[in-house]
This record gives sequence, C-alpha cells and structure tokens, in this order.
Amino acid sequence: MGACWSLCSQRRGRAALHEPRKRGFSGNALTPLGNELPAVVHAELAPEEIGDGRVIIIGDVHGCPNELKALLEKCAYEDGRDTVVLVGDLVNKGPEPLQVVRYARQTGMRSVRGNHDEAALAAHRAWLKGTPAEKQYGWFLEATPEDIAYLAELPFSLSLPSHGVLVVHAGLVPGVPLQRQSLHDLIEVRAVGRQGQGWTALPKFPRNAGGPWAEAWQGPRHVIFGHHARRRLQTCRFATGIDTGCVLGDQLTAVVLPRLADLAARGFRPAAALHAGGEGVTLAALGAELVSVPAARVYAGNDK
Repeated sequence: MGACWSLCSQRRGRAALHEPRKRGFSGNALTPLGNELPAVVHAELAPEEIGDGRVIIIGDVHGCPNELKALLEKCAYEDGRDTVVLVGDLVNKGPEPLQVVRYARQTGMRSVRGNHDEAALAAHRAWLKGTPAEKQYGWFLEATPEDIAYLAELPFSLSLPSHGVLVVHAGLVPGVPLQRQSLHDLIEVRAVGRQGQGWTALPKFPRNAGGPWAEAWQGPRHVIFGHHARRRLQTCRFATGIDTGCVLGDQLTAVVLPRLADLAARGFRPAAALHAGGEGVTLAALGAELVSVPAARVYAGNDK
C-alpha cells in the first residue's frame, strides 16, 4: 500500500489506537520517551496459555525476518502448540523491520518492549504530528494501524510463573521489586554499581563503570534478556542474555523452555525454587536448551 494512504489512515485512526491505553491510568502516565503506556505494563504468560507446548524465547531480531524463520525451523517450532516470546527490539537496523512486526503480530508471538521499539513509537508519534520520518523509521510509512498497535501494546516485562522465568529487554536493578523498577532501566540498563547496601543503574558511558547487572542478579527468578550485543551470549547463574548480534552478522539465539509436563517429570517445582531459602531458577534446573542460527550477512555496524 502507498505511503499517502498509510499517512491518512493512521492519522484518522490515532485516537482509536491511543484512547484504550489510557484506561486504568491517572494523569499523564507515559513511557520513557513520552509514549502512552501499554494497557498492561508487566504482563504474565499463564500456564493455560502455554498449554502442552514449549516456550521459545528469541533474542533481538532487529528487522531480520529470514533469520527469525530459520531459527524457528531449527527449533522444530510447532505452530499452534509452541509459544514464541521475543525479547524486544523487533525493529531498526535490519533490512525488513515491518516484516518482523507483521509476522510476529499475525502469528501471535508475544514480546516485551525494547528500546528500539520504544524509539520507533516516539518517532511515529512525531510523524503523525507532521515531523518527517528519519530514514531508519521509513518502514512505518507502510505500516497499518494494526502493526503500530501491536508495538504500542508491548509490555515492559513478561512473567512465566510456571517456569520461574521473567523476560525483559535490557535488565533489572538487583534488589528492586519488579513493580518499582524504572521503565527506562528495563529497556536500557547494562551496568550497575553499588549504592550503599544496594545497587543502582549506571549510565551507558563510560563503558567500564560498574559491572553487568546480570552478574549481580541473585534470582530467585531466572531473567532472560537481550539488548547488549557487545557481550553476545551471557550465561549467568540466574540470568541469560541472548542478544548474540544477528544484525551485526553473528547469530540469532533462542532459549527453548521444555513443556510443563516435562518440567513436572523432572521434579521441577517453581514455587519451591522461588520460595525464600529456595535455590532459585537456573537454565539447568529448567532443562532449557540454547539454539542459534547464523546471520545471512552483516546488516549493521558494531553495537554502541
């Protein structure tokens, strides 16, 4: 469809896209870049939604639909049975961001919000008000209202209580309850430093300040995240980072969580693992599998 049609239809439909997300929030509750909050900020994937399939959690796709489909094939993905969860950053950098958004939406994939998804929504909001779209956001000139709505409703976290797993895009500050985590940190944090007896998020620069938040994370939930391609695969005891630089020409990676029946057969009980004094949740305890496929080529420069 043409950009002119898309511009007109999106501007006519923007009230319909935004108004429902205001319900349940008071004042001007906004995201870090000034977008309206999604209807559900911290989402949950219930056991009945998972059913008898696996959960396949995939790292930063960044507009690379071919690698996404290749990874699903390597995982022996069963449509209608397995659940796919993306760690965010569906868009930007890669060749076909709109194809990724549309494929995820049309196939019912779940996803959390990444910093690039958040930035794209802010750019789209500015474009609706007449600001020209930068080249990297040209893809949304062809996006439908449904495509934009899919991005706009991405939560900032997704909990899997049946597995004791939490999915976020970037990370968390250790010791801070999820409901009190900064939304900015959930999509941006890389490093943390000591602040008294606790931890605080550190700015991106200088690079050597503090240390990776995942190394400081002590559970009990296992956090699966993306965002930091410079570190590639991060395998800490209670956190696993799976941005393995697909758009940079490296790999696209998934964590495959086993079926609930298989977890039960292994004797895994999330309530016991998460209980005070419990051992916490590790990938080994879950019997999770890491699966990767190579990128077809280099699509973008080094991660900053």
